[in-house]
Amino acid sequence: MSSSLTIFFFFASTFFYSSSNSFNITNILNEHDDFSTFNQLLSETQLASTINKRQTITVLVVSNGALSSLSGQPTAVIKKILSLHIVLDYYDQKKLKNLSKKSVLLTTLFQSSGLARGQQGFLNATVTKDGDVAFGSAVPGSSLDAQLQDIVAALPFNISVLHISSAIMIDVKGDNAPTASPLSPVSSPPRPAESPNDDGHDFDEPPSSAPGAAAADGPSENAGSANGVSRIDSQPVFAFTLLMSSIWWFMA
Repeated sequence: MSSSLTIFFFFASTFFYSSSNSFNITNILNEHDDFSTFNQLLSETQLASTINKRQTITVLVVSNGALSSLSGQPTAVIKKILSLHIVLDYYDQKKLKNLSKKSVLLTTLFQSSGLARGQQGFLNATVTKDGDVAFGSAVPGSSLDAQLQDIVAALPFNISVLHISSAIMIDVKGDNAPTASPLSPVSSPPRPAESPNDDGHDFDEPPSSAPGAAAADGPSENAGSANGVSRIDSQPVFAFTLLMSSIWWFMA
């Protein structure tokens, strides 16, 4: 095998590895001013970095004007609420509207944190009679108040970012959460920026399976793209490419 062919496989392996998981939620939401507050809160709670480490994820984002329910809340509470908006599977608009069962339980990052009580860590996604999709907490008695508005970005089957009408709220104040300073009011957010602040809880545990959760449906159409779905980590890429090039060089 010629050295030129070895070089070809070196760069080809780099390309395919980089394409397998190349998204950055901060960069995606930076392209949409309407979600600047949500983006800021993801960074302040360090949920953004957790999202970027996942292979498959769906993020339900809320516009600036619909986040008043989080204003003045402690960081620990905001982190729990936002983690409820991060689904540990890929769901785009087409997949949700074509659910074989009209209602499905979705496992969220809050469930995997080990901090959820009862059904707090699950969401109920239901296709209504008029064909719309509504979300709500899976806690018994909860209403489905968050309506699916549109899709913000998608990279099948890695990340789907969906716009919903309102934040999905649950009662987490009585969960013995550590006291933390409230985040800045959400009415006038600055541009999103990464922050080292954290409340000490680990939201990057292996996902838990939801009872009755639906399996992934067939391939979905790419509903859109956004800048930021191509950022990669240079260290794993270097290690992978070095391994591949060594293998091909040995075979040569």
